Amino acid sequence: MGDRFSIASLTTARTTQLIAKHFLTTFTLIFNPTKATKEYSMLLKQRQSKKAIQSTSKIFQCPEVLGAQHSVPLLDGSYVQQIFLDNAARTKPFRVVSDFIQQIEPYYSNIHRGTGFDSIFCTERYEEARHIVGDFVGWDCERDVVIPVRNTTEGMNLLANTISFAPGDRVLTTILEHHSSDLPWRSKAKVEHLPVNSQGQIDLQELERRLDPSKGRVRVVSMTGASNITGSVLPIHEIATLAHKYGALMVVDGAQLVPHRQVRMRPHSDAGHIDFLVFSGHKMNCPTGVGAVVGRRDIFAAAAPYQTGGGTISTVTVDSVTWAAPPDRNEAGTPNIMGLLALARTIQVLESVGMDAIDAHERELTALLLEKLNRIPQVKILGSSDPEAVEKRVGAVSFTVEGVPHGLVAAVLSYEWGIAVRNGTFCAQPLMKHLLNTNEDFICGSKSDNATSSSGNSSGAVRASLGLHNTEQDIETLVKAVTCIAQKQWKGNYEQDAATGEYLPGNFRFDFSLLPGFSTDPMIHCPASTPTRERRLPLIDRLPLITAGGIGALVTTFWACFR
Repeated sequence: MGDRFSIASLTTARTTQLIAKHFLTTFTLIFNPTKATKEYSMLLKQRQSKKAIQSTSKIFQCPEVLGAQHSVPLLDGSYVQQIFLDNAARTKPFRVVSDFIQQIEPYYSNIHRGTGFDSIFCTERYEEARHIVGDFVGWDCERDVVIPVRNTTEGMNLLANTISFAPGDRVLTTILEHHSSDLPWRSKAKVEHLPVNSQGQIDLQELERRLDPSKGRVRVVSMTGASNITGSVLPIHEIATLAHKYGALMVVDGAQLVPHRQVRMRPHSDAGHIDFLVFSGHKMNCPTGVGAVVGRRDIFAAAAPYQTGGGTISTVTVDSVTWAAPPDRNEAGTPNIMGLLALARTIQVLESVGMDAIDAHERELTALLLEKLNRIPQVKILGSSDPEAVEKRVGAVSFTVEGVPHGLVAAVLSYEWGIAVRNGTFCAQPLMKHLLNTNEDFICGSKSDNATSSSGNSSGAVRASLGLHNTEQDIETLVKAVTCIAQKQWKGNYEQDAATGEYLPGNFRFDFSLLPGFSTDPMIHCPASTPTRERRLPLIDRLPLITAGGIGALVTTFWACFR
């Protein structure tokens, strides 16, 4: 009886709210239809967006990912659903984010200082997006800034050209690094690379020895959050604690970590605080090329901007300039407005799915892939191959197949199985030389990059990198394909291109003629011109129609509540 009374009370309260809401709606429609139209349009979009990204079950459910499973042609003329396992290079976009950007596009305008509706709207959304990005990684909105960049590479270069260095300063990094988190520092300070063990981990005691100030000040400790080759995840907060103990700044390349694990920068008062975190949207199912640097406002405020121009200044005369405060001083020219909005929306999708749920799903798939690849005698996994140790890695799994060049393995997977992977040295040549135990230099984009070296070592590897859209069936198919390749079972007659080093099947090329391209003229739609008329009807002319609409809505509400 108590429950029934409670439900009845809630129903009555809800009915009262609905009646009041529709009375207000009718009043607004009559006397301020423009405001009502805006509000209802925005509410409708909010409801649609929430519906699109809310999970309906505790079982892992992946939002729709555009192009993740479209049909691709094979060498034998058949078509199969593509298995996309190249996520460490670039992920496919969420449909809900792509749709969101299309909804924003009609209002697209430049931000800041514009007085038009569209400009003010985009400015508001842009700054809102900045906060969403910062909140995602646990920033301090007072002491940190979010600076949009094209990608992690640009972000690392921004930091290398913003942080001040003195003669003799050192930068400590690891052999795990992507070139983009290694090369920017080399023109600024002496860069030292820490070795890694067979599991892809650094020795923290060795790190502390290298931090000894008697060998020269360590200005920056810059390390990857997760390797793009071995997938190994470093203990970034423990490393940060040691860095801060000796007065160094902690910079984390989060390109391969942020999309797969919950990353928090921690409060500035925490010894394990991350001073700067850099990551890319294109590796986390964002449809546009955008990334972000999140880090200390005071460091940016103390330095002249890396790029100068419009938006970076406070005042300018013919012989002087006063820079604007961060982040404005670090955003020269028109920024990638739609890109930052897309990144923020992508983050909302990931948070709705749940980073812990994504992590658990990808760990299961990674363990399964390691377990099954370990059963193929000809396959060697680079880095840790332990399916029980996936908490220390993400789902980037690189491997070689004995007796088969990595370029050929990748080609057969694509042309005969419809499986998209990547092969080569993955912009991390020092690490690849270490993993393959070779002193021979690699040359990217050449025949030698896909060949077998004179020492018998393959000059690269194949990488299957998992994303949240991948399934157990994807893993099963990949392992079946690699098993056939290891047994030298493939159909095509592959030849190596002398210029690029790629392996291509004889007398076969993918046909892209039916896909969107530039060979045809664009279809231009011009709206028909309409006679000029008043933009707003007098109240007396619109009153009968709108009043009828409002009364109709009110009657419908009564009927729905009391039938």
